Amino acid sequence: MNRPRPQNQWHQLLWQHGLLLVLGLALYLVDKYEGLTPGAITGVLLLAAAGKTGYFLLHNFRALAALRQAFRQFVLLVSLNLFMISLSFALDFYCLHRVNSNAFAGLRAGSELDVFGQLFYFSVGTLISNTEGSATPAVGAAQALLLLEKIAGFVSTVFVISNAANFLRPRPRRKQAPLPENPAQP
Repeated sequence: MNRPRPQNQWHQLLWQHGLLLVLGLALYLVDKYEGLTPGAITGVLLLAAAGKTGYFLLHNFRALAALRQAFRQFVLLVSLNLFMISLSFALDFYCLHRVNSNAFAGLRAGSELDVFGQLFYFSVGTLISNTEGSATPAVGAAQALLLLEKIAGFVSTVFVISNAANFLRPRPRRKQAPLPENPAQP
C-alpha cells in the first residue's frame, strides 16, 4: 500500500490551514473596506466559524488515522493544529470586535495590533485552560464564536490526544492464508 510521504502531508496541512487564515483575513478586509452592515458581517463570520470548526474536527480524525508514524510528528501535528485554531479564532474575534466594539468586555484600548494581541491571548487561554482572561464575550455572536472554539479545542485536545494511543499503536499483522498446493503443475 502506498502511503503519502510525511513531507507532502505537512505541505498539505500548511496549505489548508493557511487558506483558513487567508479567508479570515479576507473577511476582515471586506469589513474594513467594503462597508457591509454589521449584521451581514456577523452572520458570515458565524457561518465561517462553524465551517472552520467542522474542518478542524474532521481534519484531526483524518490526520490521525493517516499519520501512524513517529510520536514526534503526532505532537507537531497537534501543536500546529492548536496554534492554527487559536490564531484563526483570534482573527474571528477581532473581526467581530471591529464590527461590534461592544462584542467583548474588558479589552484595553490600543492599536489594532494591541487589540488583536489581547484577543489572541483570549483565544489561547480558551484552548489551554478554558479561561478567557480579562476579555469576556458580551454579545451572543461572541459567545457563539467562543463556543465553537471550545468545541474545536475540546475535541482536538481531550478526545484526540486521549485516543492517540489507539492511532499510534502498531497494527497487528494479519496472518496470510497458506497458498494451496497444486501438485499438477505444468
